[in-house]
Amino acid sequence: MKKQYIYRVILSITIICFSSCQLAEDLDDFEPLFALEAETAINNEATADLALAGAYAGFRQRSGGSGNPEMYLIPSIMSGVASPHPIFNNGAEATGYADNNPITVGASSGLGAYTRMYDLINRCNWLIEKVTELSSDVFETPERQTEILAEAKALRATANFYLLRLFGQFYDTGSVYGITLRSEPARNADAFPRNSVADVYAAIIADLDDAIAGTPDLRTKYYVNKTYAKGLKAKVLLYQGDYAAAATLAKDVIDNSGPNFALATAYGDIFLDHTTPALFDSPEVLFGSKGQPQEGLGIGNYTGFWASATQAFVDFAAASTTVGAQNIVHDGTRIATTIFDAGFYGLDTFKFNNAPTDQYEMIYHLRMAEIYLILAEADARANSTVTTNALDALNAIRIRAGATTTGGDGFETYPATITLTEFLEAVRIEKYVELGLESGEEWFDLVRYHFVDGFDVSSVKASATNPDKFILPIDGITIDAGGGVVEQNPSY
Repeated sequence: MKKQYIYRVILSITIICFSSCQLAEDLDDFEPLFALEAETAINNEATADLALAGAYAGFRQRSGGSGNPEMYLIPSIMSGVASPHPIFNNGAEATGYADNNPITVGASSGLGAYTRMYDLINRCNWLIEKVTELSSDVFETPERQTEILAEAKALRATANFYLLRLFGQFYDTGSVYGITLRSEPARNADAFPRNSVADVYAAIIADLDDAIAGTPDLRTKYYVNKTYAKGLKAKVLLYQGDYAAAATLAKDVIDNSGPNFALATAYGDIFLDHTTPALFDSPEVLFGSKGQPQEGLGIGNYTGFWASATQAFVDFAAASTTVGAQNIVHDGTRIATTIFDAGFYGLDTFKFNNAPTDQYEMIYHLRMAEIYLILAEADARANSTVTTNALDALNAIRIRAGATTTGGDGFETYPATITLTEFLEAVRIEKYVELGLESGEEWFDLVRYHFVDGFDVSSVKASATNPDKFILPIDGITIDAGGGVVEQNPSY
């Protein structure tokens, strides 16, 4: 039975100046405990690193309804890979996600995801401003000033990307429904209108270019690094529709990142051991946010009782796709070995911390397997055909999972005779299985495929019939607090 942890607030260095577009309360005079004034606190390398740690902490769970880690599970509820627990998560908000008709006011997890990411962005903005103002001679490590700035920009890019996927029309570069970009610290309660999707993508790419130039090659996997910045840029380019550039960068990550960044030998090696810090050393992980050992804080605190895997997700592994004369099964053992019956808590996943003896936790922001699948899709789309690079990248993930190459039926690699349409669907299926219950990627794929290829999302999730509601509403509490400056998404 899954252990129910007591939610506790993570006390970390925070640099927070809330704006009314993020919170409904008047916080002009609010002084949070354990906070530092950014104007004076960041004055040398040590304090800059402490402030950076506070920015990283933005990806950690705080308490129920904080939006993190719920924001990784909401998309999986919308895709049907997960379902809300009928007792612990049975309110109007959860029902709205499950029915693909999210509520527009009072969605604590959705509002939490929105404000949490803007909080993280604001921390990064304070850090960038103040570290930029420092003289280089206050840094004992000569390159550390540049690295801190680059890491902060990588974090800001990540948060903006998450916000755009959840709340903006990320699938349409011509849309005015992006998100509100904040590039300076919030010093007052002024709200700002939304930026276009194209502007948001440009800001994300600019931050990632700076991150690629300045982040360390590797400190540890729970800090950002050059490889992660490159990998995230490849993913953003894929979403943006710049397939040739996405394929080129994904292949560069695969070919030139060194032994610290590679496919793990076995799928289970990535996340099945939560008992030692070795979890953070997997070559598969490009960047992941670690939880707090022995604190019970992280996404594993939510899987099961807040959102459980569905039987449909498990059954999908045994389903198959016909390619030519072959009947190719979707999965071998990946789902079977990572999903377990937690009884009262439903179908839970071993991908995250889930037992009292498991001390270590990781949110997987980006894995090498996804880079292979980005290469597969992007290269095929860029060339309008199934290239050797694309097919090899897709099959590399299946071979790692145990697929055979006999050319028969069952859990097999895909043949060179596969058509482009069949191949793109095979990539979507592979990501669905490989990344299921990690970050909701399967939902964003459904949305992208709908707008790029005309894919019928309701064929996977029957209730997903209104494309406007493939993204979340900006909670009415936030819109009202900002005086209506932030425009609501269509159909809400």
